[in-house]
Amino acid sequence: MEKKGKQSEESSALFTHQLVTLADLEKFKEQMLSEMRRLLAGRGAQPSKQWLKSREVRKLLDVSPGKLHAMRASRQLSFMRIGGVMYYDWADIEKMFEKFKTAAIN
Repeated sequence: MEKKGKQSEESSALFTHQLVTLADLEKFKEQMLSEMRRLLAGRGAQPSKQWLKSREVRKLLDVSPGKLHAMRASRQLSFMRIGGVMYYDWADIEKMFEKFKTAAIN
């Protein structure tokens, strides 16, 4: 009985002092990346809902309430008002990004 307890102590002591090789780290990295890719593949870049409120759009675009108002007034960004609450379609935000995107110089 005593021998078995000592043996488990030795095996756990070996485990805690075990060296991690570069191959182990590489394997861990690949597992981590594949899991992250799997999780992100289902999500995509699009938020989970189609219609966003003003504060969500301000946070997404990192703009002030005044700038968002100016974007609405100049018709850069489409919106819908229901009962005093402004809603913005995610697809319209993507279209705005595409419209103002500049081409890269190769």
